Amino acid sequence: MNAGEANVLLTKAALVDRWMKFGTPQELAAAAKEWATVLADVPLDVALEALSAHYAIERRSIMPADIVDFAPVLRSSSYAGNVTEQRLAREQKELAS
Repeated sequence: MNAGEANVLLTKAALVDRWMKFGTPQELAAAAKEWATVLADVPLDVALEALSAHYAIERRSIMPADIVDFAPVLRSSSYAGNVTEQRLAREQKELAS
């Protein structure tokens, strides 16, 4: 992840987390640079999935370590298959209703 991608991630986090606000564009840019350093090996799409998964079950603000912790799980094909199976089961249940 680069600083531009981290900026996207932090902006999306701020949309759902009232504590993830930055006073100025410079503050956001500085935070994005630091997050990018920690998340250098995490692709943006994986980080965005981790962000969604985090806020689906957590009330506390996300930290880079949360994304790093989720990243291996999200890259796992068994996890992806499980999520797909769960989504398909929900969709089938909704169609049957």
